[in-house]
Amino acid sequence: MSIMVVIENLDHISLGTANLKKSLEFYRDILDCEVLEENEKYAILELDRIIIKLNLIPNYKFPITNPAAFTFSFSLDVDDFTNAIIELEEKNIPIVHGPIPIEGGETLLIRDPDGHWIELQYKEDSD
Repeated sequence: MSIMVVIENLDHISLGTANLKKSLEFYRDILDCEVLEENEKYAILELDRIIIKLNLIPNYKFPITNPAAFTFSFSLDVDDFTNAIIELEEKNIPIVHGPIPIEGGETLLIRDPDGHWIELQYKEDSD
């Protein structure tokens, strides 16, 4: 008989950060996360139903240099994608790669203040 772990949902994603204030501003002001809780050691944010916990770790730097190894990917609609490019440029957030075409849409990569890879993408609805 096989026993399996029964998962009900994803509780949260934890990310290290060397500068909690700077990362908090990025996730709140660039990605429109809502701040649920904040203290000197961590902040808990919400984006739609995704909970992100930023943990202060002195001298932290995300160690993964290849976005294929680990990336947060967020979906936008086509108008929001276009507006995101403009906003990223206005706020001096470098687009590391893209925008490039993907099947049915476009994608681009940015990095947060600690180097975590973030993909912003849209796909056209095929009706």
